Amino acid sequence: MFREKVIKKIPSLLALYVSLLMTQSASAGALSFDEVLRKAYQANPDLQVSQLQVKVADAEASQLEGVLDTRYRGSLGFSDEISPAVNPFSSSQTRTSFISGSIEQPFSGGSTLTGTLNYNSAKLTYPSTVPATFQANPNPIYKHQIDLIYRYPLASGAGNANYHAQLDARAQELKAAKLRVGMLKEQVANQAIALYFQLILNDLSLELANDGVVRAKQLLAYQEQRESFGLIEAADRFQAEALLAMRKLQQVQSRAARDAAQTNLNRLMFQDGGVPLQPKLVPIKIKRTSMEKMLLQSEQNRPVFEVLKAQYAAAESRLKGVEDTDKYQLDLVGQVGSRALGGSAGNAFAQGFTLDDRYVGLRLEFSDVWNHSSSRALIQKSILQLENIKLERNKARENIKTDLATASVLLRSGKVTLQASRKQVLAEKKKFDAEVVRYREGRSTTAVVTQFEGDLRVAELRALIQQVSLDQTKYQLALTLGVLPRVLGAK
Repeated sequence: MFREKVIKKIPSLLALYVSLLMTQSASAGALSFDEVLRKAYQANPDLQVSQLQVKVADAEASQLEGVLDTRYRGSLGFSDEISPAVNPFSSSQTRTSFISGSIEQPFSGGSTLTGTLNYNSAKLTYPSTVPATFQANPNPIYKHQIDLIYRYPLASGAGNANYHAQLDARAQELKAAKLRVGMLKEQVANQAIALYFQLILNDLSLELANDGVVRAKQLLAYQEQRESFGLIEAADRFQAEALLAMRKLQQVQSRAARDAAQTNLNRLMFQDGGVPLQPKLVPIKIKRTSMEKMLLQSEQNRPVFEVLKAQYAAAESRLKGVEDTDKYQLDLVGQVGSRALGGSAGNAFAQGFTLDDRYVGLRLEFSDVWNHSSSRALIQKSILQLENIKLERNKARENIKTDLATASVLLRSGKVTLQASRKQVLAEKKKFDAEVVRYREGRSTTAVVTQFEGDLRVAELRALIQQVSLDQTKYQLALTLGVLPRVLGAK
């Protein structure tokens, strides 16, 4: 009988939802939300770029440490100069050989120690008319000089403030770069939630559409049987045929929507859009508390606040560095060195390592910039950067407050709406069942039965949407609170 067949094909909302999820969980190709995230993270190019930026920031931090590397240089040369004589006793040719080098060691406190070595020889050639007594003696002459120079900054550069400020800033920027990976993962997770639940919803909608086609076919078969006995007119059969055509159209539309959702989720995981997907939803439990507590939890767990905190610390360090460069330059410079001069290469070289002949000096060097326009502009820029980060933090906080408020309202009202939707489904089923009985007894029309069947389907679909929306809101709230990986049991 039509009534019995139709009633058997009308599942309750909860039975359909639970049975579909159980079927998905048992299937070999079932896809959990964790697996979606894992695949999306592995192939997402933005995440790959962000992870590369972490390595770049790490390299920049290492580069800054090279400021304290020891610097050294050296030169070796020979020259031969022939020039016009300015007086009758001047040399006409000078041949010079030299070797020089220096080592400079900066210290983390801002001071610098420099060692220099210069060793050269000069041979003078005189015209034949110059008597030997007027020629330089000894010839050639060898000169050896070693100096140690210690420079200690008293104002700008004291304590190497700029270096330490830049070092701290780079460390904070490296931390921020690492945390930005987490922010991008949150963005991917947000997209995944929307696409994953859309696929679940379309799966359920397709199930209902398929069920509607079955019911419409059974109604048409029942009408054709009654028409064959002359109990109804052809117009009644036409109504059943129209209902079947409409249900088939809805089935085609549901299948197309399901295919589109599957393609979108596949592309999020950067795989072929036609790969079959069967979602396996794992319901989660999320506890709502007061807005203040949830906001505090978000600030503790969400990477955006840690990123802004690191950026603020980096901007503060850079401001300290710029303020140091705005000071005048006052350096205390001490120098001690040896001096050696002789006609023998070996003697001059050896005496250069003694202080028999030496140089000792102590001086103050001062320098400054008029108006300090450049440094003060940099200070103003750094201050504005700090203010901008504060505003960004307030903006992030307000956005999260909005998300928390929205999710809380949806959860609170969603549960009430779901209960009401389920009651409506039960009421529509009773109404439809009763009308089928009336139709068998000849006290109703095909149009009314068709309308009531449509009312039942709309109620079922509305309840399904409400159930999926409620589960999706729980996932979204967990993401907003920064606890989604924990509630999912992700590693």
